[in-house]
Amino acid sequence: MSTEPFWHFVHLSDPHLSSTHDGVWNSRFLCTMMPDLMARLGEDLRALRPEFLLVTGDIVSVKTREGMLAARDGLEVLGIPYYPLGGNHDFVLPESREWFLEAFAHRLPERNTFYGFEHRNLRFHVLDAWWEWSGGELRPVPQDKSADEMDEDLKGLHWGIPEDQLVWLENRLSRPFAGWDVVAVHYPAMRVPDRLRFEGFRDGGRLVNGAGLLALMNRFSRARAVFSGHVHVHFTETVGHVTQVTTGSLPEYPSEYRVVRVFEDRMEAVATPLSDPSFAARSFLPGRELTAGQPQDRSVVIPLK
Repeated sequence: MSTEPFWHFVHLSDPHLSSTHDGVWNSRFLCTMMPDLMARLGEDLRALRPEFLLVTGDIVSVKTREGMLAARDGLEVLGIPYYPLGGNHDFVLPESREWFLEAFAHRLPERNTFYGFEHRNLRFHVLDAWWEWSGGELRPVPQDKSADEMDEDLKGLHWGIPEDQLVWLENRLSRPFAGWDVVAVHYPAMRVPDRLRFEGFRDGGRLVNGAGLLALMNRFSRARAVFSGHVHVHFTETVGHVTQVTTGSLPEYPSEYRVVRVFEDRMEAVATPLSDPSFAARSFLPGRELTAGQPQDRSVVIPLK
């Protein structure tokens, strides 16, 4: 087994930028601390020197063009190249995806909200999940105004991968590639495991067709991981040869990101705290330690062989 990292990137999720909303989810949810937190994160990342950031959605929490552009500026100050994708807070209005493309065009390999890119020995497939309506169909916007209260409650809201994107993904996975395939999507394909649930746990949910996504990926031997956020909890689970890597939200305890070290024979995805622990301390609520994950959720080895 190799001992030195071949290269590394950072997975961060749910920064909820451009917002002054503070509240409680599973711990204190403190958007007002994000300007200071992002400044510290930038210092940490510049010392870490990842090759890029993978930002798995809920980049912005306000439903305006100006908020999207401000969230973009918040990521730019980190000083690291990044690949963004949208989540339920980013893609609420008919105009939202156009604002996203305007804001992040310079960071996207193509002008689309789902896209692919290759980096060294990994091939990435970035998906844009849609909202499930009452009849089971998937559409790019929510059915009604229930999404207006997402900061307080996600009850009744669900998301899935549209069929055309699953076809697109299958076609890409079918193409020869000497490395390994990973998917990025805001919503995890698996539910938060029972080992991390506690009395009063608030669950943001999973993809309604997550099992189908995992089954598709498991048909291809070089598909190895799904990187997601959304549920504000660190967890990892493996089905077949595909590992779900879910990273918590920056404004909420434990206020961490993941460093993903890519070796020739494996990936190691490790939950990593900020160099200033006060942000996590401000968010923490007693009895909610499990949102930081068990040891197997905080550090996972994904074989590449």
